[in-house]
Amino acid sequence: MNKNKIKVLILDMQPIDPPIGGGRIRLIGLYHNLGNNVEATYIGSYDWPGEKYRDHKLSNSLREINIPLSKEHFEEIDRITKMLNGKNIIDLTFHQLVHMSPEYLSKADEFLSDADVIIFSHPWVYPAVKEKINNIKQLIIYDSQNVEGYLRYSIFNDDKGYIKDIVKEVIKIECELCSNADIILACSHEDKELFNRLYGTNLNKIKIVPNGVFTDKIKPITALEKNKLKKVLKLKKNTAIFIGSNYAPNSEAAKFIIENIADNFPDISFIIAGGIGESLININKPENVLITGIINDDEKISYLNASDIALNPMFSGSGTNIKMFDFMAAGIPIISTDKGRRGIIELSYDAFIISDINHMNDSIKKLFSDKKLYDRISINCRKLAEEFYSWKNISSQLGFIINQAVTYKAKNHPYFSVIIPTYERHKNLEILLTKLKDQTFKNFEVIIIDQSKDEFDFKKYDLNILYYYTNIKGAVKARNTGGFFAFGDVIAFIDDDCIPDEAWLKNAKNYFDKDKNIIGIEGLIKSDIKYSNEEYRVVTNINFKSTGFMTANLFIKREIFNKLNGFDLRFDNPHFREDTDFGWRALEYGNIPFADDVVVLHPAQKRKKNRESLTLRSKFFIKDALLLKKHPERYEKLFFEEEQWKYNEYFWEYFFEGIKIYNINIDDYKFVKDLFMLKKGYFFQ
Repeated sequence: MNKNKIKVLILDMQPIDPPIGGGRIRLIGLYHNLGNNVEATYIGSYDWPGEKYRDHKLSNSLREINIPLSKEHFEEIDRITKMLNGKNIIDLTFHQLVHMSPEYLSKADEFLSDADVIIFSHPWVYPAVKEKINNIKQLIIYDSQNVEGYLRYSIFNDDKGYIKDIVKEVIKIECELCSNADIILACSHEDKELFNRLYGTNLNKIKIVPNGVFTDKIKPITALEKNKLKKVLKLKKNTAIFIGSNYAPNSEAAKFIIENIADNFPDISFIIAGGIGESLININKPENVLITGIINDDEKISYLNASDIALNPMFSGSGTNIKMFDFMAAGIPIISTDKGRRGIIELSYDAFIISDINHMNDSIKKLFSDKKLYDRISINCRKLAEEFYSWKNISSQLGFIINQAVTYKAKNHPYFSVIIPTYERHKNLEILLTKLKDQTFKNFEVIIIDQSKDEFDFKKYDLNILYYYTNIKGAVKARNTGGFFAFGDVIAFIDDDCIPDEAWLKNAKNYFDKDKNIIGIEGLIKSDIKYSNEEYRVVTNINFKSTGFMTANLFIKREIFNKLNGFDLRFDNPHFREDTDFGWRALEYGNIPFADDVVVLHPAQKRKKNRESLTLRSKFFIKDALLLKKHPERYEKLFFEEEQWKYNEYFWEYFFEGIKIYNINIDDYKFVKDLFMLKKGYFFQ
């Protein structure tokens, strides 16, 4: 390994290449693009006999070494499998039997002592090597593809005897690994909360790193290309697909499609693709069901491209379904149970249809009969994959996390993480960074999420800066990304065009020191102009204390940020009211006092700038409807305090556009309906 690079060792008991099945796809997706200063080595094996030793590069920064398990190891697995009536638990028993495969342990030992970072993908290898880890110097990461203790208990809940003891051991191992790990990578917010509930895991050590897809490999194709491919594959005019590895929850879903859906649509070809076919060998299936068995990448892409819709009727399982990201990347509208979409973010646009099992057939009919709905979902699901679930971006962000975590392993982590989203305001950013350099309190990191056309030269500032440049737009996305990177005890949000007082952070820390029970602070936002007018847009909270929680000056404990899963992304594009919604949700966990001495100046912006014009900014009131829907009582108070409807001629137009977008029945909110009817003639003459 190169001594100048961060040395990462990843341990598991399966191969990566070929990346077949969700676990292997996650491995290559997560670790193929960690950055130029990271050198990663993966040591795995094979869960079947007959393979040879292998050592090869999967990317510029990822090396894979596979050591076959011994003959004795497989013989013992065969004995246990027969004893358990065919249940293969080679993974669950790995830590108990790996001594039978000394070559694996020897190779792991070879890399262990020199590694800066040790990642356990699954908990299976951890007990076998834990005594050789230097917990003081080496960073320990648990890449949890599921909450294994919960998952295995769910699968084997009805079993007794030896397998019950094995499941108890899994829970014990995972609990210990969660306790000793510096960072846990969870696939979803649901898994993060489950770790916290089951094992008491500190939320601050859990980073949500979702599953994803190689969006440059899987892309939508034209209707003409799709029809040609159907003929080659001998499929019907309309085609639906389900993909899954040989895994109990996938088997449950595939059987549901075969037994409860396929017969109702004889004119649709139903493709059941992947290793799940092994569990369906003896099932009676209609003629319109194609069970492919294990397929390679090229075959998977062909079947995806030939499909019109995707089905994901999952009833159980943990983590997220990687198949969902394949479907989205291909631009295939998806019909899924709520369980099947777990871990996938909710946005203000439709990216798939959520259906319970009783209405799935109706949803299929609707998709094939409503072209506008079909086209809208097709476009949106591809957009969702590109913006949030591209493996290239996910791996790159994990590389940033590893870099930061290694740094803070060697020294104390910062007290504050100052998060700054920026877009085409680098001159303002320069002023802000200069003011941060002058802060009287020094223990902080600066996280800049830059969505501008050109990159910013941040290296000239003598500050602890993490700079992340991205072409994905949206202030809400940027703040959540900043929160993902944060290692401070408290997150401090500030806008790129703000100027903090020298004692901004010092005074903020005083509040947290004096009252350990507060969860955040709303700071004072001053303006250099008193009132908004035709020439200037003024931003201040002087007359709206403890109301709006504006991110121009807002502090929140990182643990609370994690509990809330960050900002609600439905408030993005245009971004508005995400901070108010965030603050109101945060109040469920504790008090956020207003701090008059925690001050930033927010210079008034000239209306002649396109992004600051009254016409453009008024469109943001679309989001008021969503805020009303989520917090009706709090919104009513805000509505009458701000009186935007009284002073802004465009308010009602965009507010009611939001009412339609978010499917709100205005009759449920009498105060809005009555006022609108009263003022309608005035505003729309």
